Amino acid sequence: MIRMLLTAAAAALAIAPALEAQPAHVQPQVPLAARAATIRNPRALSATELLGRNDAGTSPRIRFEWEQVGKASAYLLAGRWTDGQSWAVRSQEYRVTARNATSWEVNRVTFDVSLPRGDHSWQVTALFEPDDTGDFEHPARISFDIR
Repeated sequence: MIRMLLTAAAAALAIAPALEAQPAHVQPQVPLAARAATIRNPRALSATELLGRNDAGTSPRIRFEWEQVGKASAYLLAGRWTDGQSWAVRSQEYRVTARNATSWEVNRVTFDVSLPRGDHSWQVTALFEPDDTGDFEHPARISFDIR
């Protein structure tokens, strides 16, 4: 680990003169090690079934909610579930942004989606620009049943 950091530092020093020669509009990327201190996930993920008229054959609406993470540009909401009909595991992922979230507020984010009945396990990971960096090993998680 220390060798990697020293190698990265040496490489940064070696390319520093080249960065100075670039046009002013090109911004050098912040090293991953420097960004790692600000990368974190929401502390908790909650899911609530939205009450309303459910016609026969329609899937229930579920509202996911989590705290807003500073400087996160998007969130990866990923779920897996099984239904009562088979043991097959189904999965779905949503990239939640300010454009498609149900609400994107200073302190919280909500996202509504129709989900099939079954045993569900979901997780949310905060994503950071420029390359969707995130702590994929420690997402906020929740498990629930939809009957």
